[in-house]
Amino acid sequence: MQRVVPRLVSSLDHAVALATNTLRYGRADETPPERKRLALVPVIAGAAEDALESASNIVFDNRVDAALMVDADPEQLYRIVLNLLRNAREALDERGTITAHANRKGSVLAIDISDNGPGIPEKSARAAVPAVRRRCATGRFRTGLAIARDLARAHGGDIDLVDSTAQGTRFRITIHDREG
Repeated sequence: MQRVVPRLVSSLDHAVALATNTLRYGRADETPPERKRLALVPVIAGAAEDALESASNIVFDNRVDAALMVDADPEQLYRIVLNLLRNAREALDERGTITAHANRKGSVLAIDISDNGPGIPEKSARAAVPAVRRRCATGRFRTGLAIARDLARAHGGDIDLVDSTAQGTRFRITIHDREG
């Protein structure tokens, strides 16, 4: 019970922040990133735990180096990763693997989120590249990726569809370190 309570409080805090910021986004009132240097692994692990909490047949393979640091707003980075993980979960339906990789080249951190689902249909993939939108199981386009992309861009980065084939889909988040 002692381990569950802090996790529950953390999840509730994330949910409140997510709901508040989603409402702000609708009014174009997203706050600028409050960046700090932090370890990437806990952000990825926390988002994965929340995104995949009831998905018992989906495996999460976190291949991010524990020493990797990022210069980002922790809550906004969590939201970006959470969104991509939720979309990957939907693409897998109820079974499959989601993998996270990350690497740094100079002042740019790249985080890849990939799944081994059926891929995005070609017509939707063409739309996903410029708009970073992805059709969910119900056939509606999700606005979450647009919000996530705006958050990544506020960090000087972006979200890109790297590839999508019948063997899976891979999105890349880039985050640029602050200058100076």
